[in-house]
Amino acid sequence: MCFRPASAAASGPAECPECHKTIEAVDGIELKNCPFCGCDFTPYLNGTKPVPGAPAAPAAPGAPAAPGAPKPPSAPAAPKAPGAPKPPSA
Repeated sequence: MCFRPASAAASGPAECPECHKTIEAVDGIELKNCPFCGCDFTPYLNGTKPVPGAPAAPAAPGAPAAPGAPKPPSAPAAPKAPGAPKPPSA
């Protein structure tokens, strides 16, 4: 029976972010450089350099705005002044 680390079996082939060649994982060894072009994987692995073609990570939602002070209740409108009386009709 052959023992293989779960991480090596699950990861499958990877692709170099610069030369785009397929890189096979060997015995679960994590490569630091591309065997084809010599690209250094360290900036990609620690997240300082984004992997080209990878979906961007969703941005963290911003903090909600602080609630403002409540508004005072509005005063009722003043009643209208009575109009002039109508002249008597004949």
